[in-house]
Order: sequence, then structure tokens, then C-alpha cells
Amino acid sequence: MYDINVKNSKGGNKINYIFLLAGIVFLGILGAIVISTNIKVSKMDSDVISYKVEVKSYINDEGTTMYSPVYYYRVNGDNYTCGSNSSSSIYPGEENKTVYYDSKNPNNCITEYSKSSNKILILVMILPLIFIVVAIHGLSKTKKRVKAILELNQRGKLIKNLPYRMENTNVSVNGVPLQRIVVDYTLPTGSTITLRGDTRSDGRQRDNDGLVDLVIDEQNPDLYFLDFDINRLTGNTPSDYYNPANAASTAVNAAPIPDINMNNPQIVTPGMPVNSIPPAPTVTDTVTMNAPVEPAVPQTPVVPQAPVMPEVPPAPQQPNVVIDVPDGIALSDIGNTNGQ
Repeated sequence: MYDINVKNSKGGNKINYIFLLAGIVFLGILGAIVISTNIKVSKMDSDVISYKVEVKSYINDEGTTMYSPVYYYRVNGDNYTCGSNSSSSIYPGEENKTVYYDSKNPNNCITEYSKSSNKILILVMILPLIFIVVAIHGLSKTKKRVKAILELNQRGKLIKNLPYRMENTNVSVNGVPLQRIVVDYTLPTGSTITLRGDTRSDGRQRDNDGLVDLVIDEQNPDLYFLDFDINRLTGNTPSDYYNPANAASTAVNAAPIPDINMNNPQIVTPGMPVNSIPPAPTVTDTVTMNAPVEPAVPQTPVVPQAPVMPEVPPAPQQPNVVIDVPDGIALSDIGNTNGQ
């Protein structure tokens, strides 16, 4: 349970109540005029065309010239005047108009100008109705907001001492611009969301320590409450205080693990098209490894072998010559025979 102060969240109800009161009063005044005019018109059983028109004018507090026509008419030879029960900044003109009167008492009259103005008032009554509807909507919205804030006592998580910034709401009261607290908060999922507090209707813009407190339903991040001072009723615990290191660790732990293709050991981010993955290095590619390189083992020098002498081919053999010597011829006579 926390000491959540919803006074600032209810601060906007002041404007809502002002709108509601102004709308009711405005609607009441216009309604009274319209009703009285309709009652008066219902009593007028005769009408006549005026014979003269006199336009009276005056300057109001805002310096605007306002006009109000007076119509002269005759009934049974007697002269009467009938003035308008309203005035306008638009010049009505001096054209004769119809005057409605009571035949029993011709002094009771209403002009055509007033009757037309009454129809305009009915349309103008839409404005205070809008005021009332806006005010009721604002009060209902604030009531739901306060109820939701108080529900954080059951399922909200307290984070104290968050850095913040102030943001203008483009709303001013008595010339003083109203602001609201803005905080960037990292969820357990690792995503960072921007939280905007309620409009500071109290005009407060900072705390003594320059930090703010947050109560949030992390399962439903749309339900949260920001204020300058929120505490546990039983006393704050160390885990209630914001730790930037823990927030960064939560974001890292929540980051998705990249996919790795074992056939092509390259990091693939989730959702990355397969055809955008670069191919694995080929044999001709140079791959730089960060593993330590062991020193090369020296090799034993190779002793050169003695040159091999070429093999000498054997001498060619003389062919065997067989000579048939006829009988009666000596071998010594053969040479002589070659000379013949």
C-alpha cells in the first residue's frame, strides 16, 4: 500500500465545476427569456404593420454600439409604441415591421424583431449545453482516473527517484502555463516507454531532490501514476529505488538471442531475409582468426644424395657372317676374288 495523493489529479475538477456552473447559469438565463417570450407571443391575438420605426442606440462596456428598434403602430385610431426587449450590434434598419398585440390591451405587444430574436436565442442555448456536457465528461473522466490510480495500491510497483523532465500542456490558468511530468521508463521486456503524468494544476514543477516517483502496473503499462513523493505506508525498501545499472541489465537480458547457422556460422538478426546473409568464406578467402598461433616446429634438414652416374650402354655386337666356300676354293683365294 502506498500513500498516493490524488489531490493534484482532482485539480482539474475546478475548471470542470466552473464550466458546469457557467453553463447552468447561462442556460437558465437564456431559457427564461425564450420561455417568457413564447408565453407573451401566445397571448398576442392581433397584429398590425407599424407606420414608423425609431432606432435607439447606446455603447456598451466593451465599446460596441448596440441597436434597439422602437415601432409605432395604431389600433382603433390610438397610437402605441412597442420596443424590442433585446438589442444587437447589427443595425436593424428602419423598415416597418409587424407588431403583435393583445386586442384586449393593445399596450401588450411584441415586435417581429423580438420574435425573430427569440428563435436565435434558442440556437444560442446550444452553447451552454456544450459547457455542461464538457464539464460532466471531465468530472466523469477524473473520477475514473482517480479510481484507477487507487487500484495501483493492489498491483502497482513502486520505483523511486527517477530522472524526469517537465512538458508544457498548452493550458494556462491566470496566465501561468501548466506543465506535467514526463519520464522514460524501461520495462522488464527491455522496451522503453514514455510516461506522462497528470497536469500539475498545483503549479509545482520540481522536488527538493530533483527526482520523481512512479507506481506502475508493469503487466498493464497504461496504468501508472507519477508524483514528486510516493512512499510505502510500511516504509520503503532498497529495491524500491531506481538503479540505472539494473535497468541497463534488464534491457540486455531481455534482448533477443541471434540465430546462428552452423553450416554458415554468421550472426543473423531476427527477421533478417535469408538471401541477405553473406556466403561462408571459400578456400581462397582469407579468414582472420583471433585464436593464438602456436610456434612452428623446426624441420630436420635433408642431406643431399650423391649424383647417380649415367649407365654406359654396352658396345654393339658384330653380326655373325656365314660364308659358304665352294669346294676347291681356298680361303686365301677369297680376297683375290674380291679384287677381280
